[in-house]
Amino acid sequence: MDDIYLLNVIKKTFIFLLLMISVCGFGQSDCKNDFKYSLSEKKGVINWKQFPEFSLPFKMVYSGPRFNDSLQLPLKHGFTHLSTFTNADVDLPLKNRAILWYGVASLEGQPWYEHESPWNNDLEKYKLYWKGYAGALANIFRDTQGKATPNVDLFVLDVEREIPSDPGIRFLKSNPVVPSQFQKLSDIEFIERYKTDLSKLYAEPIKFLKNIEMSNSTNFASYSDAPIKNNGFPLNYTWQEWQTSDKVLNYYMIDTLTQKVGGEFYNQNTFLTPSAYFCYEYSNLKEYSNVAYQLFQVEANVARSDKDIMLFQWLTYNKCQPNSNYKFDVSIKKHLIESQAIMPFFSGAKGIWLWELNTSDTLNYATYEIYINALFRLSQFKDFFTDKYQLVIPKSAYHHFQDRDPIWRGVIKENEILIAAINEFAGENETTEMTVNYGDWSQKITLKGKETFLCKFPLPDQQNSFILYPNPTKGGFTFEYFGEKNLDGKLQMFDFLGREIFTKICTGDSKKQTISTSFPSGTYFVKYSDSEKTITKKLIID
Repeated sequence: MDDIYLLNVIKKTFIFLLLMISVCGFGQSDCKNDFKYSLSEKKGVINWKQFPEFSLPFKMVYSGPRFNDSLQLPLKHGFTHLSTFTNADVDLPLKNRAILWYGVASLEGQPWYEHESPWNNDLEKYKLYWKGYAGALANIFRDTQGKATPNVDLFVLDVEREIPSDPGIRFLKSNPVVPSQFQKLSDIEFIERYKTDLSKLYAEPIKFLKNIEMSNSTNFASYSDAPIKNNGFPLNYTWQEWQTSDKVLNYYMIDTLTQKVGGEFYNQNTFLTPSAYFCYEYSNLKEYSNVAYQLFQVEANVARSDKDIMLFQWLTYNKCQPNSNYKFDVSIKKHLIESQAIMPFFSGAKGIWLWELNTSDTLNYATYEIYINALFRLSQFKDFFTDKYQLVIPKSAYHHFQDRDPIWRGVIKENEILIAAINEFAGENETTEMTVNYGDWSQKITLKGKETFLCKFPLPDQQNSFILYPNPTKGGFTFEYFGEKNLDGKLQMFDFLGREIFTKICTGDSKKQTISTSFPSGTYFVKYSDSEKTITKKLIID
């Protein structure tokens, strides 16, 4: 009798534990174990060999110090391309070659270089200059030595010779270097003519390279030149304007006829390489988020172009605001190193170009080992970013920058979700409890200090699931269905009193509907109905 009683107690306890696991999510997460590594104290050293060899499913360019690395160690630790070379790289495979062409416009005596003017430049002199530079780059590799151009996979220009603002362009008008026929134009006409002619000039270098011996397989981009450029404070415009307005676009990435993203120079770029180095001014200010500032550059450009985004990164702070007490050699903090190695891919980046200005062996480069370890952490979940997967961005980086709050992003593949999260504003020993959710699934996670959280969780079957996100929202939202059919019914929105305030007929051509109409703060209900089902979801608008 006692044995039967004891058996029943054990059975009930086991069932209770199973219920607790299913309800609370205990034991379901998979965060992998952080690799134990040591930061080098010596100068001029990056200890690559202490890390396991690993790869990532992105295009990763290493442009940092090599210190006579003859084993091409970055290629064994997450990077796919080299852009700083040693004598051992003369036979580097084509697929691993990346070039950053510095000083494209830097020819003394030319208005483009000295005044950022598109007029009266001697293109023949420029072509001789470009030919010499390209020939020097060709001599890096054995198979192109003595030829006109190098044979590389990725080729990125560094031009940076444009006046970004209308007031700056207007100021150029009085410069004697400007031809008199342009000085006679009205200010509006002068600005438009400047933008048109400079856009044409920006297209000349790649056009020249293609007219000599540059391989048709070479992929081109231009450093920091993207539809949305890192030349303004995010909050200067609304998030809606960054996503849709023509006024926020870089004028040399615009089709002059349609005033939309396009044009000759944009079309020459196979991929886009925006930059968003962390701001020195934000390093000690709790008011602004460096992480959201960088992710904003990715998300804003993803919204404006279908070209792959490769984000330029730097392990040192950059000056972002005028008249700041900027220190050029201050390394970014550990949590920013970790986050920029992981978070951009959760916002839509397809690659990273890790750039470095200082390559002296008199400096300490332990920051690189922190970065390598963060890449290794990400590599343990690399399958999430292959084949078919879906990003979950519950709140834009723009709004995180505005609200100064913790950030989380997700990647869904099959019935699992990978979560990355960070609270940049936490104290070093502070913990942050937050709930992440996707559809009807939710999970409480704990962030430690400023560390980047990275764990995967199982999801319930999404086959017949309808989700509403972001929720809460500041206005717009998306209603999405995970099933075999598309949405083919009526989508309605009701206020708290049950009054219908919005209706949209879904025409069966998509699995999701995005509603951008603004509504006052409050509680609402979103209802979807078709011939087979009716679904109602609660929506909170902040």
